[in-house]
Amino acid sequence: MRNIMISATIAALSLVAFSAPAFAGRMPDAATMRPAGLVDLATHYYGHKQTCFWKKIKKYDYYGNLIIKKVKVCH
Repeated sequence: MRNIMISATIAALSLVAFSAPAFAGRMPDAATMRPAGLVDLATHYYGHKQTCFWKKIKKYDYYGNLIIKKVKVCH
């Protein structure tokens, strides 16, 4: 158990060490930053609006109980 914890810690630290240089130089200047509250409503392909509907997905869990999940699907 101790070896697993040590190896997981080393793996996490190495992941952080390799991903840190990837963010270097990515800070935008003040002229290109947009306000946080600004939201652009994107259209779908070539100006067509997306059509969305709710879909029910039926699944069974490990014990055989029916689970109904509602998912929003947009095209």
